[in-house]
Amino acid sequence: MALKLLSEKANSQALKVLLCSYYVKRPVEVSLSGAYATPILHHPAFKQPIIAPNEMARVILFYNVEPTSNNGGVADSSNGDGTASPVAGLTNLTLEHETWLEWEATTFTRAVHPLYTQRRQTAESLAVFSYLDKKISENDDRCVYFPAVEGKGAADPTDAVSTFFIDCIVWCAVLPALCESGVLRDSEKQQLPHLVKWFNTFQKEQKTLIDNAFENLSVQEAADFLRCPRVYKVSAKVEKVFFVTSPIYYVNAAPHIGHVYSTLITDVIGRYHRVKGERVFALTGTDEHGQKVAEAAKQKQVSPYDFTAAVAGEFKKCFEQMDYSIDYFIRTTNEQHKAVVKELWTKLEQKGDIYLGRYEGWYSISDESFLTPQNITDGVDKDGNPCKVSLESGHVVTWVSEENYMFRLSAFRERLLEWYHANPGCIVPEFRRREVIRAVEKGLPDLSVSRKKETLHNWAIPVPGNPDHCVYVWLDALTNYLTGSRLRVDESGKEVSLVDDFNELERFPADVHVIGKDILKFHAIYWPAFLLSAGLPLPKKIVAHGWWTKDRKKISKSLGNVFDPVEKAEEFGYDALKYFLLRESGFSDDGDYSDKNMIARLNGELADTLGNLVMRCTSAKINVNGEWPSPAAYTEEDESLIQLIKDLPGTADHYYLIPDIQKAIIAVFDVLRAINAYVTDMAPWKLVKTDPERLRTVLYITLEGVRVTTLLLSPILPRKSVVIFDMLGVPEVHRKGIENFEFGAVPPGTRLGPAVEGEVLFSKRSTENTKST
Repeated sequence: MALKLLSEKANSQALKVLLCSYYVKRPVEVSLSGAYATPILHHPAFKQPIIAPNEMARVILFYNVEPTSNNGGVADSSNGDGTASPVAGLTNLTLEHETWLEWEATTFTRAVHPLYTQRRQTAESLAVFSYLDKKISENDDRCVYFPAVEGKGAADPTDAVSTFFIDCIVWCAVLPALCESGVLRDSEKQQLPHLVKWFNTFQKEQKTLIDNAFENLSVQEAADFLRCPRVYKVSAKVEKVFFVTSPIYYVNAAPHIGHVYSTLITDVIGRYHRVKGERVFALTGTDEHGQKVAEAAKQKQVSPYDFTAAVAGEFKKCFEQMDYSIDYFIRTTNEQHKAVVKELWTKLEQKGDIYLGRYEGWYSISDESFLTPQNITDGVDKDGNPCKVSLESGHVVTWVSEENYMFRLSAFRERLLEWYHANPGCIVPEFRRREVIRAVEKGLPDLSVSRKKETLHNWAIPVPGNPDHCVYVWLDALTNYLTGSRLRVDESGKEVSLVDDFNELERFPADVHVIGKDILKFHAIYWPAFLLSAGLPLPKKIVAHGWWTKDRKKISKSLGNVFDPVEKAEEFGYDALKYFLLRESGFSDDGDYSDKNMIARLNGELADTLGNLVMRCTSAKINVNGEWPSPAAYTEEDESLIQLIKDLPGTADHYYLIPDIQKAIIAVFDVLRAINAYVTDMAPWKLVKTDPERLRTVLYITLEGVRVTTLLLSPILPRKSVVIFDMLGVPEVHRKGIENFEFGAVPPGTRLGPAVEGEVLFSKRSTENTKST
């Protein structure tokens, strides 16, 4: 029996339902959509969906629905008319319970509405929190007091469910106020000691349930449940070189949308830190060894070296066309990298973590991955013949039995778990971190880290001291991050020298590894284990993003829907495509490309919201003097908008650092819409005739708002941001640096840039004249 919950992400009302479902171990299928602002619960025992959140939670806990043989009807608990009856053995809620529920749904909810939506504290909101604190104090730090059962010295166990029910309802209600970054200030929390203690105790005791519910709702942090804008300060600059990497790409095929997307994320993260004024080293490249590459070269009737050189050239050309700011393109066939791989192997061997053994098990040539029996299922090959396939990728696997060198991965289980728990942001999104934790908690088998030379057609790095074996392709590939941290390169990206100590170049460990979700285990389990063995520092953050589909279908040659992302960039604009890819998909979900959605984002957001605003404040008909005018005294409306602009850099910085680029974009465009609304209300096209002094103030605020938002969008729109800065006449000194995140950085009197005849920032498109793919 499955209950279906329809809800938007991070909905605290849906959280109640999920906590109750996990408490009684009854599965709830959650469908997330922005269309479901209020959760809706479909329950097989009821003809109509349930809307009231408290009633949903009550149903989950107190109604027992069992499927029967007659089309999944309900047994025992059904009244025979499609309605349900309370579970036998569970007490009905007492008057005290019902009083709590009514108070939470009416008095509390109304009182905290201004606080939760506007951060506006009122006498009513202060009163309800004080009431809660007093009641919990009176009930021995519990919401509902249950006296011990006479003669047993403990509360009636049937009351445990009722107690949890009320605790759950109240905890979810106060979560936006008391969570980290919640709306109550520390000084206000200090006035509520009993409430805060109870809140933290419930959170600690029910941590597993809460973690599961957060994962089901794709929640990154508790503060996601807040219903009002959060205010953040811009973080300090990183002192070391900010080291960001994409995965290196296997050279068995030409670059596609997945490669472009991973490298785009890497590029944007690096560009943002450059905008802040930090030193950055961005790394990408190609993974060129292994059985699959050797066999692909053989099919092409060329040498593996010539084959890999040609495909690596395609990747470099693609990334150059996409205008990615990459400091070094690494190839695993270069001699410096081979030397670092051998050094790392020797370290691991000297530590006693590599030993000669025998591997027997399943292996996927397509994934270059060893798999456990739990990750194998029945499938069919390309000819329709029965075979075994990987549960993770669907690729065919074969049984291998061979003498290999093994890495003692099993010895690192506890140290890995310690790292995951001590560093909550080490894997993003958060639910991926919990996935990895669950996988590691089950135990880790030792890992084969070599293959026989003949198996790999001699196309791999020989094992030091035993040339009959070659280094496993993933140990080779992952080491590229260490190689990249030690390579001194010139401005053109050409190798100069390999330094002995990674500390010399101040890059390692990586600040961010950007990867696809399909290679998470290699980066979040194998790579940290190798580093722990070698005594090297672990990466700061691993970001695992989803895949891409096209028109809601898997992209494949057989469906004929493969498309060239560079061609799409040529068609719609390079910056427009980058914006679409990052705005359309968050890292928690798979993204879907369609020309229709691409055009909707281009026309509605880039052209109308951003492009038109730039034209409004630079138009010679409105800004007749062609300059940043001196503002007069600010009105209340002016101050309100200026505060939004001042708060924006901290918000965008927060999301860029998680990283959650989609939310950073949303935050910027929320402010752009506010500026557009302000301009519409102020009507500068009228002020130019009626009130020139007021016009100067409106124009200055608008120009500064456009400058700040453009600065924060410049990592995503690197070409168009330059055009906008030029149109606004923003001096070079104000185009990057944390100091330029401040409102008012550009002094009045600064001249606008020269007008360009027919300049259109973003050309609108119609679905009728798009190229077919």
